[in-house]
Amino acid sequence: MDMYAKYGFICSARQVFDEMSDRNIADWNSMISGYWKWGYQNETSCLFELMRDKNVISWTAMVSGYCKSGDLENATKVFREMPEKSVVSWNAMLSGYVQNGFVEEGLNLFEEMMDVTDIKPDETTWVTIISSCAAKGDPELAKSLVSLINSRKINLNCFIKTALIDMYAKCGSLETARRIFDDMGSQRNLVSWNAMISAYTKNADLASAREVFNKMPEKNVVSWNSLISGYAQNGQSSMAIELFKEMLKTSKLKPDEVTMVSVISACGHLGALELGKRVISFCREHQIRLSISGYNSVISMYSRCGSIEDAKKTFQEMPKRDVVSYNSLIAGFAFQGNGIKAFELILEMKEEGVEPDGITFMAVLTACSHAGLSREGRELFKSIRNPAVDHYACMVDLLGRIGELDEAKKLVDEMPMKPHAGVYGALLNACRLHK
Repeated sequence: MDMYAKYGFICSARQVFDEMSDRNIADWNSMISGYWKWGYQNETSCLFELMRDKNVISWTAMVSGYCKSGDLENATKVFREMPEKSVVSWNAMLSGYVQNGFVEEGLNLFEEMMDVTDIKPDETTWVTIISSCAAKGDPELAKSLVSLINSRKINLNCFIKTALIDMYAKCGSLETARRIFDDMGSQRNLVSWNAMISAYTKNADLASAREVFNKMPEKNVVSWNSLISGYAQNGQSSMAIELFKEMLKTSKLKPDEVTMVSVISACGHLGALELGKRVISFCREHQIRLSISGYNSVISMYSRCGSIEDAKKTFQEMPKRDVVSYNSLIAGFAFQGNGIKAFELILEMKEEGVEPDGITFMAVLTACSHAGLSREGRELFKSIRNPAVDHYACMVDLLGRIGELDEAKKLVDEMPMKPHAGVYGALLNACRLHK
């Protein structure tokens, strides 16, 4: 049964389970774990309800399973119903909150956990709660957590120190992050090195990131990806591409999708269409499969390079599209001044059940503005529930371009928020254009 469940033959595992004349609690737990592993949530819930004798492992498996599937409501319900909890149970719920973006709930649960006398936080607890502080990016919260760690005389092993590096970096204290990293000495592992590179790239200190990268005793794909994406995201696209070439020449490691997305993005920012096409061919030749995110980067690259037909073809080939897919293609049409196509796309995405976001509306309004589509632009602007200041700027620009200065001025005067420089800039440009 364990073997069937482990390799995904769930029906066979259940058949063996049902044929067992004498099942013990370990058999039940094994079947539950198998169901969760392969995404059979409803079957797991039914099986759990059938269990007469549940132990802490059974309950914890349910909490963990619900958390991993993003069903925090049921995870919390099961957690609260547990007759007894182990530190693993608390960690499962805590990790569930943090990994699903419910940082405040995670911090509140940690405070509750600290009040339970017979539960002592372990390494996993501390790493998870440090990650929560990192996600918040709150220096004061980080400071109070470190005080708590020190007061409890927690043994700072490699994993906890690595989490602290990430936390300090995200809270804006790179010097402290580097001091912890340097003090680790021989305790450092690949994850620690990668965390330090990531800390520097996220704070745009690419020289220090490269210095750490060059000193690494060994590198994995994550190491290369961290620096390549760091260059790409900080306006150094040429360096990102050069580092990618260096990776291919000097490393036996195979690039993955993360690598390719960064390189494709760099090609887009440089307007290097031919290089971008070669990179996409490289993905095919080396069987690097692209997710929705990967396809989106390809559409964006083609759009930025002005190859709208290639962008459209990639979009149409996608098995599934999200709002970013539409935004990337709409931006391409907007860049070319093809307002009609951009407007048609927003109608198409609504038909497909993909909800437009603020970026979508901005891109289509820009396209309508450049194409002089006043009726479509007005219609779209009215459909936005809570227009942001940037949407007002686009609309003022549209009205200004078609000479409707009074209407543009009226729109600015009636804005529910304070106009920013972009709004006034659009109005001034309109006045200059039609003076």
